[in-house]
Amino acid sequence: MEVFERRASQNKYLHRDFHISMNMLMEYIRERFGPESLTEYLREFSREFHKVRKEELTKGSLIVLYDYFKKIYKDEEWEIEITVDESELRLYQTACPGILHIRKNGFSPVEQYIETYTTVYDELCKGTPFEYIMMDFAKETGACTQVFRRKAR
Repeated sequence: MEVFERRASQNKYLHRDFHISMNMLMEYIRERFGPESLTEYLREFSREFHKVRKEELTKGSLIVLYDYFKKIYKDEEWEIEITVDESELRLYQTACPGILHIRKNGFSPVEQYIETYTTVYDELCKGTPFEYIMMDFAKETGACTQVFRRKAR
């Protein structure tokens, strides 16, 4: 008998199944407690999950978001176009990897799926010099243009 030793850190990170479980959780909250409760849950999620990024955004630089999105989409093995300068970060995606993975596995995205962008990133920007804008969003695929930009004075 041969014994193999492997650590979790040696495994390839696959983020996509997170979207299925998050979608199920969101559907549960929406059905049991209503759409307002789901929105509030996503706000709370954003405050906790993005705490460190929010602290950096408050200092006035979008680089923390640029680095975050580059890593997430690399982990997703998904191409995205990101432009950034001192006043704006813009993301163009031809589809949402989460929505496509959910559909591919026989599920439907929760009705409020767009809020995994709009509510989460709006909450992230609260109290910072930046605002979040969803320019367009295709419900079937999640193709969208998102903008984080410095607020007008």
